[in-house]
Amino acid sequence: MQRTLAFSIAALILFIPANILPILSMSTLGFKTESTIWSGTVALWNDGTQGIAILVLLCSIVIPLAKIFGLFFLCVTCKTRSSKSTVTIARFVEVIGRWSMLDVFLVAILVALVKLGTIATIRPEPGIIAFAGVVVLTMFASANFDARLLWNTQDAKK
Repeated sequence: MQRTLAFSIAALILFIPANILPILSMSTLGFKTESTIWSGTVALWNDGTQGIAILVLLCSIVIPLAKIFGLFFLCVTCKTRSSKSTVTIARFVEVIGRWSMLDVFLVAILVALVKLGTIATIRPEPGIIAFAGVVVLTMFASANFDARLLWNTQDAKK
């Protein structure tokens, strides 16, 4: 539990720069623009691709945050809550964890699509490193969470 909590706290700390710092910069014909996750989502929405904007918002902001808070909840309430409610949250964290990797693939696809040689250049910025750290730390937190403790708590209450 302590490792899961430590990884979750570290992920939450990195979540702030991951969403404040630019994740990509693009230079096109001498003009440089930097994009954060939020500004990219807003730009997608304004360009008429609301479905992709919602997908990026969910996979890049909502799901990682829900996973971090779900892991916090499990660590804090594991000893005091009933097994049924904590097992439901543990399953929820496991299911949404798969979706948190989708945004990494979206960035890879974007870079592949916009590789235009001398016309445009895309560079990763510090925000993408912080975001990758969030993804890795939440994966470590999930991997270190021992679901057997949920059942042990229930057995001890009997």
